[in-house]
Amino acid sequence: MRRTLAILASAAVGLSTVALAAPANAAENISGGGASFPYPFLQACAADFNASQNNFTIQYTSTGSGTGKSNFTKGVFTFAQTDSKYSGGEPTFGWTYIPDVGGALAFPINLKNKATGRSLGSSIQLKRTTLAKLLSGNLKTWRAPEILKDNPRIAKAIPNLPVTIAYRSGNSGTSNNTLQYLNAWAPTIWTKVQDDFGTAFPGGNPPSNSVTGKDNAAVLAQVAAKEGTIGYVDYGDAKGYPSARIQNAMGQFVAPSSASAAKNLANQTNFNSQGLIQLNYNLKANGAYPAAIFTYGLARTDGKGSDGLGVRQWFDYVLQKCGPTKASSLGYVPVGGKVLAKAKTLIQSIK
Repeated sequence: MRRTLAILASAAVGLSTVALAAPANAAENISGGGASFPYPFLQACAADFNASQNNFTIQYTSTGSGTGKSNFTKGVFTFAQTDSKYSGGEPTFGWTYIPDVGGALAFPINLKNKATGRSLGSSIQLKRTTLAKLLSGNLKTWRAPEILKDNPRIAKAIPNLPVTIAYRSGNSGTSNNTLQYLNAWAPTIWTKVQDDFGTAFPGGNPPSNSVTGKDNAAVLAQVAAKEGTIGYVDYGDAKGYPSARIQNAMGQFVAPSSASAAKNLANQTNFNSQGLIQLNYNLKANGAYPAAIFTYGLARTDGKGSDGLGVRQWFDYVLQKCGPTKASSLGYVPVGGKVLAKAKTLIQSIK
């Protein structure tokens, strides 16, 4: 079910609840939607933004990046959020990307120590090429030589179970970003970068040992439902589920976290005039988690849309007030450095 941000105000007195009176000038509703990755963060931001002033009320529907981009182009959404760039169907009106928060991709694993029955998911170490082979269906069992070589300390404890791959169905920014990393690390295996993971598998079809879910929560449910399953979700949606440690360009096996993702994103400075950041997938930074991403707001700059002032105030609030105070505690990374300076400039162009 799609989730929509709705902020309700009430005051409790004893055992009764009294609704607060509406302001004389009702706030203007601004409808947006798109990426599911930043939803928990945007939910918290919208609650504070809507409570802080009476002029605008933000409503955000978690639809996935593909629908967010499409609805922004069609004018269904006044603003949108996406984890991936347009690959077609761009708006014909003036608009911009705004990098407004970052985070990590996590690879949850349902695997137990064959002797003790305890989870091995957060102990599994994977080289980037091993991860690429694993998600492609090329490695059929968890005792494949590549996996055992990556995990000498716990190799004896890894059970001889078949591998099951859980992936996102439909168009997803999470899928697009995952495919960007897989393509960078193993371009001969993963040749396509797109929003649809199902047709990006080698050969163009999902392998027989795969299952699918409509969103991150559904993918995580698929992982939890069957031992031997690995998936990919946004770190904020992993909700503490045991996830793999991925080797970075320094040779370090690093667990996903807001802190380790920040060490990656703080060193990403290659962005274009529209705000899109060309990630360095082989970034060398001590302690950096290698699969980190930015998510982007979409807003009009031509002054011909509705509520340009409200949209500008909203993105400014997300970037400069909500990000620094709430992002890290929710598993995200606030935008900083050169990217922050660029994002501020882009926000000022919203009309």
